[in-house]
Amino acid sequence: MKKIFVTSLLLLTSSFSYAETEYPKNQVLRPLTLTDGTISIGGAISIVEEHDDTRGALGLHAAYGLTDNLMISLSGLDYRVLARDNNETGLELTVGAGIRGYQDSDVNGNAVGYGADLNGKYVFNSDLAMTFSVGYVKWDEENLGNKDEYHYSVGLQANLAKNWTTNVSYTYRDLKHFAQDDAHVVNAGINYSYSKSTDVGLFVGYSDFDALENGYDLDNNFERSAGVYATYRF
Repeated sequence: MKKIFVTSLLLLTSSFSYAETEYPKNQVLRPLTLTDGTISIGGAISIVEEHDDTRGALGLHAAYGLTDNLMISLSGLDYRVLARDNNETGLELTVGAGIRGYQDSDVNGNAVGYGADLNGKYVFNSDLAMTFSVGYVKWDEENLGNKDEYHYSVGLQANLAKNWTTNVSYTYRDLKHFAQDDAHVVNAGINYSYSKSTDVGLFVGYSDFDALENGYDLDNNFERSAGVYATYRF
C-alpha cells in the first residue's frame, strides 16, 4: 500500500497542461463531472478511530471524463443531466451508479453495497454553493439476508479567501434490516486550490454507524477521522 501511495504522490507532482485551461480553479464553480478527457487522481492519509481502535488509513481515488457530461471513477459512472451555462451560477444535476461500499466480517461474511443516486449543486455566486444528494444502496450479503439503505445529504461550499474553500456536509442514513435503524454522518474540510490542476486540503469526519453492532468488522468503518489529501488533474 505504501508503494501505491508513493506512486500517486509522484503523479500528483508531475507536469500539467489540460486542466489548466479546462477546469475552474474556484472549487465553488467546479462542475460535478470532469471535463472531456480530464483525468483526476488523488490520495489521502488519515487517522481513524472506532470504539477503542485507532489506526491509520490510506485512501486512493481516480476518475476520467469520458465527455463533459459523463465521468467514470473507481466507484462507478456519473452522468450530468443538467449543466450550468459556462459553469457559472444556477442548478446542476447528475445521476450515478456503482459500488457504494464494502464491509468485512469474519463471522457473518462480507457485504458489497451496490447503489444509485441523484446529486445536485446550486451555485448562488462565485463564493457560495449548496450541494445535495439522495440515493439507494443494496447491501449484497455473503451469508446474511441482503439489506437496504436510503441516504440523504446536504452540504455547503464557501470561499473563505482567495483559493481557500471550506466544505461541510451532513448525511442521514435510513437503514433497513440492520441492527441500527439509522445513522448520521458529518464531514468538514478546507481545500486549497494551488492551481487549476492541483488541490491539497484537510478534513475531519464523524459517523455514529456502529460496525460491531451491525455485525461487521472495524476494517472499513470509523467513528471519527482526520487527515490530509491531495488531488491532481491532467
